This record gives sequence, C-alpha cells and structure tokens, in this order.
Amino acid sequence: RCKNKTYDDIRSAFTEKGLVKEDIFASTKKEPEVITITNQKGGVGKTTSTINLGSTLAFMGKKVLLIDMDAQSQTSRYFKKISYKNKSILNLIEQYREDKTKIDEQLIKKYIVHHEFDFGRIDILPSELKLSKMLELSRVMHMPHLILNKIIDNIKHNYDYVIIDTPPYSGLSLEMSIFASDKVLLATEAETFSLEGLNVTVSEIKEFKEATGKDIKIDGIIVNTYEKRVSAQYDNMDEVYEIAADLDLEDSNIIINNKNVIVPNSQKLLLPILEYTKDSKIAIAESENYFLYAKRLIIGE
Repeated sequence: RCKNKTYDDIRSAFTEKGLVKEDIFASTKKEPEVITITNQKGGVGKTTSTINLGSTLAFMGKKVLLIDMDAQSQTSRYFKKISYKNKSILNLIEQYREDKTKIDEQLIKKYIVHHEFDFGRIDILPSELKLSKMLELSRVMHMPHLILNKIIDNIKHNYDYVIIDTPPYSGLSLEMSIFASDKVLLATEAETFSLEGLNVTVSEIKEFKEATGKDIKIDGIIVNTYEKRVSAQYDNMDEVYEIAADLDLEDSNIIINNKNVIVPNSQKLLLPILEYTKDSKIAIAESENYFLYAKRLIIGE
C-alpha cells in the first residue's frame, strides 16, 4: 500500500474505471525487463517519459531501476541532487575499462541511489557531465557496446524493470543502451524535426541490429505534448502511424500524452506526475496512458 491515503484513492480510481485490475498490483514478473527510451532529437520528452513510466510501475508495486546514460543528467536531477560526481554510472564504466572482472553486484550497489517517493521507491544509477568523455575513451575497447549489458546483468535480478534514459544523439551511449535492452520505446513530439530525429533513430537501430545480430524490439512510440487543435501536429500524426506500421506496431502501442500544464509544472519542481498531483481525477487524466502501457508490460501483452 502507498504511504499516503491519496494514493490509495488514486489506486481505487484506476481500478474502478477498469484501467487496471486490483491483482495487477500484487503480480510478480518471472524475468526482469530492460527498456531503453530514445530519440536523437533533444527536447522530445525522453526524460519525462523515463521518470513517469518508472513512477507508474513503482506505483503498481514493481521494483524499478532507472539508468541515466545522458551526460546532461536530467533524469538524475529528479532525485534531488545537483551532482553525482564520482558516484555514477561513469565510475562503473571506468572500473570496467580497468578490470571488468571486478564488476559485480556488490560494487554496482555502491553506486545505486535509492529514493522514496510517496507512491513508492525508485532506484537510479545516475550520470554526470564527464560521462561523454569516458564513453569516447571506451571506444578503443573490444566490443564496447557490451559494457552496459555486463553491468546490468549483475544487478537486474533485483528488479522487475530497468529503464534507460539516453542522450539526444547517436553514439556509444545509445549502442550500449539498446544492446542491453529487451525493448526500445521511441519518444517524440508531433513536430517535423522530432519526427526527422525519430526516423534517423529507427534507421540507426536497424543498422546496429544488423551489425550485432541483436534482436532489438521496438515496442512503442510515445508522443509527448500533443495538441490535436494544432493542424500541423494533427497532420504529423499520420507520419507517426506510418512509422508504427513499418515497425509492425499496433495503434495501442502509440502512447499519446496531450499537452497540459501539469507536466511542465511537475518538471519545474523535479517531480513525477504522481508525486506532483495527488488528485485522483487529475492523476487518471494525466497518467492514464502510462498506466495502460505499464499494464501491457506487466501482463505480457
């Protein structure tokens, strides 16, 4: 049960509306899943999606680890620290480069930050500004895209879901992330430049898949800050559905988050939506699509 009675009200509201069944909160997964959220275009809501999907899963009783692979460290900042210097994923990669045999569960746990929100706990492997430089240095290693996968393999048995936030560009960070993942979610806005970034990202994932032989499953598209009344955005949704069709995604795998004041206000305070608003009606209105996708993840649809 949640610490705050308001969250019990939200939980009841979701079950009463039929969005989720009560037993889904107590269900357990047989195997953990690793999910990367990405797009080479910046400002499309990757971090927002990472935080709020992770929060929804935690609210539903799941054990969640977020990994921040972006040197800008925006996901890390939601955990109330300005800097994680010398206590981040960078240090684990650095130690892997020095001696990968020393990477084990106990070492990784030293770098994981635990945070208790009112709705539940989320763990994070944070990032820091020097991560980009460390990744450049790692390029000289043999098969460097395996590094994050090796780290995650040592720790993922403690979690139901590991969610990776990626930077707004291609490179080793993205390659590491998608190679370590069971599923990839594409984040975008219904804007021309965002969709261009989406197409480039899809192409690069396909090329990486062919080069490595990794079976990479693109599981959905998150469309953030959508305004149906804006004709350009409404028209651009046709391209979103075309991209989805090319990826053999059902319409139900397109998560549309309408533009509102809740998200920017919660971002300003560095709070997930569920922490920012404790009103059950608002929670349903603003988090419904995250709940529906989380439900599909949990029951294995």
